[in-house]
This record gives sequence, C-alpha cells and structure tokens, in this order.
Amino acid sequence: MRRPAKRSIRPSIRTIKDAGLKEPPFLIEYILEYLDIDREFYDLEDVTLLRRFWHKVKIKGQKLTNIARKIDLHAIWLPDRDQILVDTSLPEPKKEWASFHDCVHTILEWHRPYFLGDTAQTLDPDFQEMLEGEANYGSSCLMFGGKLFTKEALDTTPEWKSIGLIKKRYKKSWVTTARRYVQFSHDLPMALVISTPWWKDIPDDQEDRCRHFIPSKKFLMNFPSVNPSMILPEIDENSYERRGSPVGEFGLCLPDVNTEMHEFYAESFFNQHYIITFLVYRGKIKYV
Repeated sequence: MRRPAKRSIRPSIRTIKDAGLKEPPFLIEYILEYLDIDREFYDLEDVTLLRRFWHKVKIKGQKLTNIARKIDLHAIWLPDRDQILVDTSLPEPKKEWASFHDCVHTILEWHRPYFLGDTAQTLDPDFQEMLEGEANYGSSCLMFGGKLFTKEALDTTPEWKSIGLIKKRYKKSWVTTARRYVQFSHDLPMALVISTPWWKDIPDDQEDRCRHFIPSKKFLMNFPSVNPSMILPEIDENSYERRGSPVGEFGLCLPDVNTEMHEFYAESFFNQHYIITFLVYRGKIKYV
C-alpha cells in the first residue's frame, strides 16, 4: 500500500521553522544554507560529468545523455555528497522548483536509503513514483510556508490580481503561485488551464495544447466531466497575441455532475511560454 504524499508536510514545515524563516519569501538559498547542501548546475551534454554520478546505473547499449532525456532528468540528489545537481538549461522557475524538490528528498529521512542504493534497478516504478509524489507535495509546502499561504490567500478575492500580489510577496513563478492558489485557498470550484497559445507551436514533450489542468477539490467534486478540451476553444476565441501580461478574459458555462449549467469567470495571462487561465465559480445559471 502506498504511503500518502501528505506525510511530507510536517518535515517541510519543521525545516522552515528550524531555519528561522517566519515570513515569505521562502527562498531556496536560505533552505540550501540551512540544510548545508551544495548546489551545482550540470550540462546534459557533458558525459564526463554525468558519469560521476551515474556509475551505478547498469543499462547497456544506451548513451547516458539519452537515458537522462528519456526520464526527464532535471535534478539529481547525491546523498553521499550532500549535493544537488540541477540542469543548467532549465528556465529559472524550473531550476528553482527542481532545487526545492530535491531539498525535500533530503529532509525526508526514509528517502535516503533508496537514493544511496542503485535506484535504477532496485526501486519498483510505483514506489519510485510515490517518492517523487512526496517530494512534489513537500516542495510546494516548503516554497509557500504551508498553512501560512492558505491563511493569506483566504484574505484575498479569488481573481488574477490576487494571484499577482501573492506572487510578488512569495517571489515564485506565475505557474507555481497560481497552482498553489487553486489547490490551497478558497473552498470554491476553481481551475487552472496551462496551455500553449494558439499562435505558437506545440512543444515536443506535449501531446496536445494543454500542458496542465489543475482543478480545485470543489471543482473536481462538482464538475467531474469537465476537461480542458471544453475550455480551450473559449481560451482561443477570447485571447489575443501579446508578448506577455493579461491576454484575455471571458465568461463560460460548464455542466456540473447533474448536467446543470453553471457560470465561471476566466482570466488568461501569457508568461511568454504558456497561457495561464484561471477559472473561478460565479454561480448557477437561472433560467426564466
């Protein structure tokens, strides 16, 4: 039976407290200094460097760079050296996320034995997925101070302007802040659609234009049949090409679990890579 990702919350909160961090922003530099972890950046094309930490992986007939790309390797924790290596080609927000992610691996004591061993051969894929889930859950908590974020977010009006203010205070990326807002703020049906703009080509690592679809618990409960394909046409019709900043706003109707229609308000923002569309519940449509 899998252990829940939520058990990574307490160690993350304890780390923030022990590091003496009482107010945001909770910066990765503070966390690395407290944990006494060295962070370096590696080049995926540098096979010599890769061999330094990949010597335990016994996979024949494949180049190390191909293996690294295949598993989407962005950062590596080396527990025997108390060191984190982060892919230098990543955009800055992803470098930060990868760094927080691997810091959580270091503070979850039950992760260390598996990273010290030959994880490529001894870890069951489901168990490996569980470890990564715990690290993802804990890293979001570490970046936003756990319940402190929720307390502050609940004092805001659920709209894009509020996400912008919180982003500025916590000094995190638009995507990371908006995701946290949808999942850990108001008890409302809300959702986030992160998609490739209609004026850009779909990246090679995406199957379609939707990169991520993040619903709140209330949204998932009340609107289980709603999927990105129902929302993307509205985003396309109501967004315009622009280098950055807000690119559109609109209302749309979505069916609930009983096929009754409800109104949502959506705001779209372009971060120069993706359109981030924030949807928030307005109310049930009343027919006269």
